[in-house]
Amino acid sequence: MKRLAIGLSLLLLAVTAAGAELRPFAELWNNFAYYDTNLERQGYASLLGHYEGKLGVWLFDTPVQLYGAYYGITAQTSDYFDNSLFTGAGLRCKPFEAGFPGTNWANEWIRDIKVFYESLNASYTKGAASAEASGLAKSDTRCGFDLWHEWNLDKPDESLPWAELWTNLSYRTTNFGWSLATGEAPSFNDYIFYFQPKLGRHLGRGIETYLKADIVYSGKGGPSFYFLNEADYGLGIRFEPWRRIESAPELLRKFKMFCEVLGVSYLKEKPADPNQVVNRDVRFGIDFSYGR
Repeated sequence: MKRLAIGLSLLLLAVTAAGAELRPFAELWNNFAYYDTNLERQGYASLLGHYEGKLGVWLFDTPVQLYGAYYGITAQTSDYFDNSLFTGAGLRCKPFEAGFPGTNWANEWIRDIKVFYESLNASYTKGAASAEASGLAKSDTRCGFDLWHEWNLDKPDESLPWAELWTNLSYRTTNFGWSLATGEAPSFNDYIFYFQPKLGRHLGRGIETYLKADIVYSGKGGPSFYFLNEADYGLGIRFEPWRRIESAPELLRKFKMFCEVLGVSYLKEKPADPNQVVNRDVRFGIDFSYGR
């Protein structure tokens, strides 16, 4: 992490010294909701917040971005894995943004593909002593591909469907994991694939119904890694009150209130603890993003 930070700092100083223009950018995503099971255990029944962001600069006239990143989760529970914060630095490239025309809905998403490299450190806002005793890895290095794209949501044609897609494929050195056998931080050294599509219809006045799926799949197997090999899928409805109001602050344009009812499937082994085996989840809360 220190070597990456020093290298990125030297690169930034070199660019600044050369008189190159650095354009800032920000990407934020926040989600606060009630989860009935959270795919963790029966009777989870808790409020849970996810927050993440990237703040950085474009490196003058290239498709390369230099940034600081954070990925956080906070909950009413005291479990360290639901109260974590991963922070660090990253470098990413959007190789197709300028040169690919994106002629229709079937290929316009290609412009939003990102190739990234990140080095992160972990901290815990609750249960830090338990995290330390468990031998969790304190750092992680990740590289891979990331995509976020929306169809027919800005100035929409309400006679047509809308869609969203977030997908991420990354190789991770530790994934901030642990060894159940020894309590020592292991080498994860494997991939994790996330695929989260939504497909819906406009009902007018900012109300949208949709089908959704949240799928995670990894190279790791066995009951210890069930949470990296599962899928939830179902129905949702949401309300975006400021999406089409041009005078609304940009930070509120993608504010949503939502409710979802989902089923759950395990793509490999189920959890060893029967209390952790769930077949449904109900969620309702708020979601808002900026810059993506």
